[in-house]
Amino acid sequence: MSSTASSPLVLRGRSGRSVRLRNGELLLESRRELRRIPVAAIERVEVCGRGGRRLAVVLTGSGDGAAETYLLASRSSVAVARFVAVLNEALPVRDADELRTPGSLGVTAERRERPWWSRVREVRPGTAVAVAFCVVLAVLLIAGAWAGALCWIFVPMLTGAGVSLAGLGWKPAREGWVLVTRGITVDGYRKNSGSVDGGDPDALYVYLFSDADGVPRGYRGSNGGRDEEEITYDPRDPGVCQLRRRTVAQLLVGALVLLVLALPLLAAGAALGLLTFVDLLGS
Repeated sequence: MSSTASSPLVLRGRSGRSVRLRNGELLLESRRELRRIPVAAIERVEVCGRGGRRLAVVLTGSGDGAAETYLLASRSSVAVARFVAVLNEALPVRDADELRTPGSLGVTAERRERPWWSRVREVRPGTAVAVAFCVVLAVLLIAGAWAGALCWIFVPMLTGAGVSLAGLGWKPAREGWVLVTRGITVDGYRKNSGSVDGGDPDALYVYLFSDADGVPRGYRGSNGGRDEEEITYDPRDPGVCQLRRRTVAQLLVGALVLLVLALPLLAAGAALGLLTFVDLLGS
């Protein structure tokens, strides 16, 4: 392994985190710090998480304890797989009996000074919403808009429930739509049986299949039972897959949650909010 191993790839994660390979070091960046991990301190890198969207960097260990691991969750499984392939090529070749030194000893961290406006942007949305709710409620009580205050109390309940249900229905509806409109269907073969057939309520069905390019893939979910199933996957993101006979049902369930539950709650919250400000302006 060359000590100057570099790659132009940048793997972007959530919350402003990123990782890149520069001059023999893996640079793990966040808003608060820059962590430098020498390639020689890395034992292996893995793809993990649902849909293969998480990068795991496992450092070398001393053999008497668990090795330190760094994780980065990305939105693209393709980007994670490509970055892992590049990083694997840069890792040194070690003998099985080679003495390992703890990789954490070579890791350095640099704190980053942040301007005041970046701290304001990091205020949690829930905190900002709670402060705004209290401020509006106080204004309503001071102005004597009692009906508006009563309406305002129910606004976060309705909108909060609507937002939660919208998030619950959006993912299956979006993935169901993608699979129905552009999905590719292939044959899948069941891998596990004992844990599911044994009545384990937390067990998932596992089906193995190959995509159109011949790359081995897998489906894990609560749906299944047959030894062979047709699996429909998204060619742009093969981690999004479902049993073909369940794709339309998934789309319908997600759409019903959005249309029957989420949207009425959001509309009711918006209506009460409007009535609140009408009462405030008329008081």
